[in-house]
Amino acid sequence: MIAPLQVIILLLIVAAFDSAPQRPAVPLSAGTVILLVILAHGTLLITARQRFARMCRQWQTGSLSPAAINRAIQRVVRRLLALNTALLAADLWIFGLGWLVKYQWNAGRIPVLSSVIWLTAPVLTWLAIWSLEYPLELILQHQAEILSEASTHPMHQPPTRWQYVHMQFRHGLSLLIVLLAFDFLTVPITTLMNHWHLGNWSVVVTVLPALVLLVILPAVVVRYWRTTPLPDGPLRTRLEELSRRHKVGFVDIRVWNTYYRIPNAAILGLWPWCRYFLLTDLLIERLEPQQVEAVFAHEVGHGHHRHIWWYLLTFVAADLLGTGLSLWAGNIWSLGDNTVMLLNFSIVALLIVFAFSRVSRLCEHQADWFAARYMAARIAAAHKTQTSGATVVMIADSHYDHSDINEDNLETPAQAGARIFSESLSTLVDLANHPPDRAGWLHPSLQNRMNLLAALAISPEMQRRFNRQIVSMRIGILLAAATGMALAVWAIHP
Repeated sequence: MIAPLQVIILLLIVAAFDSAPQRPAVPLSAGTVILLVILAHGTLLITARQRFARMCRQWQTGSLSPAAINRAIQRVVRRLLALNTALLAADLWIFGLGWLVKYQWNAGRIPVLSSVIWLTAPVLTWLAIWSLEYPLELILQHQAEILSEASTHPMHQPPTRWQYVHMQFRHGLSLLIVLLAFDFLTVPITTLMNHWHLGNWSVVVTVLPALVLLVILPAVVVRYWRTTPLPDGPLRTRLEELSRRHKVGFVDIRVWNTYYRIPNAAILGLWPWCRYFLLTDLLIERLEPQQVEAVFAHEVGHGHHRHIWWYLLTFVAADLLGTGLSLWAGNIWSLGDNTVMLLNFSIVALLIVFAFSRVSRLCEHQADWFAARYMAARIAAAHKTQTSGATVVMIADSHYDHSDINEDNLETPAQAGARIFSESLSTLVDLANHPPDRAGWLHPSLQNRMNLLAALAISPEMQRRFNRQIVSMRIGILLAAATGMALAVWAIHP
């Protein structure tokens, strides 16, 4: 799948050129520009084909294990997608595709048309990379079938090449379509603000289309991703009770169809009447009911702490701060409009890459701790023993089969909850074949998350320190938004 950061950077590159276009240093004919773009992306695809073919040969000779192939695929695909994003920048600024489309073809007269044309090459390249990767997916599926024969897990028919590519497109490029839709919705607002001679405030007012998209997006996603309702039964009943107990309303709990390829869960929607919980088919099949409940509690934690609101506010704060700082710098140093625009996009990009990553990781830790405390409370309520005035818990649960659990293992409720959630998280990471010590843009590493949970479970001082970090994060987001707004007002009306 394409990481959200790559999609956001892709759109920032397009938006930066669209707002502050630069004429290429060496003007070329339209045919030459198109040929250069095709050659550049074609070379990337040839490289991808060679890399994937080499991994197939290594598998056939037995020099790579299935786990090693999976990790190698993830590593190669990450690099190819990053190079594809870099090629887009080259298309626009070096080869001259941006200037050709926007001015020589006059596509800029139609909203979003320039962006769609510029993104055609990288999107087609992504689709081709997934198609070239498909034979390796069949190898991994074949190995999974062999393992399934020796286990209780059922075997599943692998998706066809088209189904696999389409699934990757749905999951990887949906965000791209959403952001393009946001761009399209901002056009009439910007036009109206300019008509009222309030063009400097258009960036602030464009928050409205974002809210519209956030309202309708969850309902669109659960249908486009081909989700189905989680069947009625004990598991669904417990998940619904969990959410209701913490006042996190929702429309439905859905099974996310990934052809048993992706172990994941998600919460979508700002408000209860447009909120959905998603659990992938692989997660439901491979995790024990108690582990599914622990993962679901993590998603409920996101809703309970209103993390989606804070994510949205972080993007708004980055936009406001970038706008305010660039306008302020433009007034102080008398910068040109194009320079101010490029400065604005550079600041926003840096804030999204680094500041939003910090916000997201803290929110993930907070949702982890919420899930650990919930599991602790549930198990403590089921089995309590008083020993010397201190409450300890025997790790057992009447709702599930615990024949494999050591009844002699006594822990505090907080430690038990942290351990159970950590084990659930570890199972997810193992299914995804992700290294436990590698962090993502939005998520801390597994090892980091487990270490923090273990520390929080035994140290009230660590809990107070962590809560202060959360408060500081929220104050920082609010201050960034207020500072950006103040700078923008000062620059517009000095």
